[in-house]
Amino acid sequence: MVALHHCSGLGGDSGDDRIGPVFERKRRMTTRDGSLTRVAIAAATLALVLGACGSADTAGPPEINYGRDICVQCGMIITEEKFAAAYTLDSGEERVFDDLGDLVLYTRDAGEVVNPLNGWVHDFETLEWVDLDHAWFVPTLTVTTPMGHSIVSFSDEARAHAFASDVGGEAVQWAVIEALPATGNLVGHHHLDANEGRDMTTSSLDHGSNEHGGAEG
Repeated sequence: MVALHHCSGLGGDSGDDRIGPVFERKRRMTTRDGSLTRVAIAAATLALVLGACGSADTAGPPEINYGRDICVQCGMIITEEKFAAAYTLDSGEERVFDDLGDLVLYTRDAGEVVNPLNGWVHDFETLEWVDLDHAWFVPTLTVTTPMGHSIVSFSDEARAHAFASDVGGEAVQWAVIEALPATGNLVGHHHLDANEGRDMTTSSLDHGSNEHGGAEG
């Protein structure tokens, strides 16, 4: 009976006053820790989702193994970095080319539409990749590209205009290049004037055959 009285004393009012708050603090800590854990898991999941979405938009150009990979248009091995071009479809499929002109021809033949932000060329001087939307281009017969299209690219507008001035050409953007006609298997107005030994600028051709009446003959 003494032992039972001692135990009941621990469970009486005086014991509850001391022990109750301890259990309450532990319960609150457990609840708070559980909430923090759930918040942390949710935050980590959100970060992974956002990271995945961001990587899809900024995947960058395909990796080209020079001296090994094949141009999908002409079937030749891609060897010169400064002339290589590429694009990625929304499906994730990649297309690589040894010449920008081949990229233009392939999109027409295959009926594929290139998002300028998912298409890339190399800067002719620095070799850095630049997307088609921000690149500047100079069609010129003074440079021989792998498949002879003779269009060089720049990541910087000022350098593009300076180069164009040096070779007697014109610096243009992707919308112009994309719409250039093909003379035989070569893309660009400048090939029409090849027999005269000088470049014909895009603007002069756009103003029609009156200025170059002999071009059609």
